[in-house]
Parts: sequence; structure tokens; C-alpha cells
Amino acid sequence: MAPVKVFGPAMSTNVARVLVCLEEVGAEYEVVDIDFKAMEHKSPEHLVRNPFGQIPAFQDGDLLLFGMINLPFSVTTLSLSK
Repeated sequence: MAPVKVFGPAMSTNVARVLVCLEEVGAEYEVVDIDFKAMEHKSPEHLVRNPFGQIPAFQDGDLLLFGMINLPFSVTTLSLSK
């Protein structure tokens, strides 16, 4: 099974929250860095993942999630169900 992808710089507090949840459940993941200086968070590719141009964004196959309200909980729940 392919690892889930977390989009954003690992040093970001919000990305780190998602990574901690993934580590706790032992899920395989890949961090895809988003370069803010190069405005990658506003690129058309990233806006498909998060229409607000923010990080983190989370991809598990065809499923895309964004937003910090429920993302850590959703990531943990989805990872445990596999």
C-alpha cells in the first residue's frame, strides 16, 4: 500500500501535528514539502488539494483532506481503519 502524503513543510506546527498523529498510529507517510517563498501553496496543483492555498493538506489515494480543525483526528481514524 502506498504511503499517505502530507503536504507542507515538516517544521510547520500544523504539519507537525498531523505527523505526530501518523507516528502514533504507525502509519506510513511521505512529507511533500511546499515552498512558501516560491509561492507553491498558491500553485494550481496545490489549490486542487486545498482551495484556500494553506497547509497542511493530506492525501490518501483519491481522498484529499485539508484544514486543521479535524485533520489530526481524521488522519488518525483513517490510518487505524486500514
